[in-house]
Amino acid sequence: MLAIASKEILEKSIPSCTATILMNLLKMSKKEKIMIMATKAYKYYACSQIYYLVANYGMGTNRLINYFKVHKNTYSKFKMKLKLENPILLYKYKLKIPTINSFENERFENAVDLVKDFKESNNDLQTGSLLIRKWIFVNKNKRVSEKMINLIKREKPEVFKNSFSRDNSKKSSYFNESKKHNSYVRDDLIEMNYNTPNVVGVDGTNLKIELNNSSYKTKLNCMIFYDWDLKTIVAYNFDKNENSNSSLKVFKRINEYSVNTKSNKVIQSDRGLAFSCEKIFEYVNKNNNIVHSMSKRGFKHNASTEILNRWVKEKFFKTYGCKFKNIQNFYDTFRKFVYNFNKLQFLKYNIFDQKNQHL
Repeated sequence: MLAIASKEILEKSIPSCTATILMNLLKMSKKEKIMIMATKAYKYYACSQIYYLVANYGMGTNRLINYFKVHKNTYSKFKMKLKLENPILLYKYKLKIPTINSFENERFENAVDLVKDFKESNNDLQTGSLLIRKWIFVNKNKRVSEKMINLIKREKPEVFKNSFSRDNSKKSSYFNESKKHNSYVRDDLIEMNYNTPNVVGVDGTNLKIELNNSSYKTKLNCMIFYDWDLKTIVAYNFDKNENSNSSLKVFKRINEYSVNTKSNKVIQSDRGLAFSCEKIFEYVNKNNNIVHSMSKRGFKHNASTEILNRWVKEKFFKTYGCKFKNIQNFYDTFRKFVYNFNKLQFLKYNIFDQKNQHL
């Protein structure tokens, strides 16, 4: 009888979201059930179920409380808050059963209204949860957590929809749109063959350091070139970000390196704007000692360089830390690190190779 009655009530005005919660409990693990039953939505749903079952079918209150795993005090407070009549009297005298409204989280609804006020006051400005929280506190004298604002973003995305934004369906990626960029893209000459001789891999990496005893970290981009045969750092250059000027400086050093070693070098890079640009394209065409190769989009054909980049960062910070007196002190320290790194790599790989040649 309980199962039949519950099914009938689920088909009535009980909120679909809370009804779904109870129906899915059978499919959940014990831990998941406990988590669901602890929510306000479930408790509200369970109490409304109990009230309807008692008022309609005269079922025992204690039996239903045990079935829905709700505390007696929770059910009592539910009736008091909604000012409901005694359901046993409603069943006994066949009186009209009041309609119980769907569950509403007051804090959530109030937070939604505050977020709407922010959007209206700032002309549909798209911004982060932290700024919204601060604006609400300053202008409305109310506290709304960033967690609540993020929940609103997930549950009610229409609140954050920008009426002035362009249609996303009309947007396309820069690489698909820019014919100019594609004209500077080179073919991949490596294609996962990491044993290709005379390859110099290049990749940019960010280093975060603290200068002059400041707690604020300065971010520097370091463009590093690695000789895949010798496993050493051939050239590097620091700049604020990864750009064509920084890459051009190290390309010039690689050209000098290829002249000094009397061997043409294949420079392997990704398809970023720092490498697929007019400056690099023209410089490589003018110099016969270097050939530029670019990994295909979505493939880690430059994996050897990326692995070395990660290893260098970890080794550098582990050895020297991240705090330096000034920027010049950092540059001198990094130069010293590169010298020691190359010396170690040369001894580790090249002496071993020389021994194998005599075997």
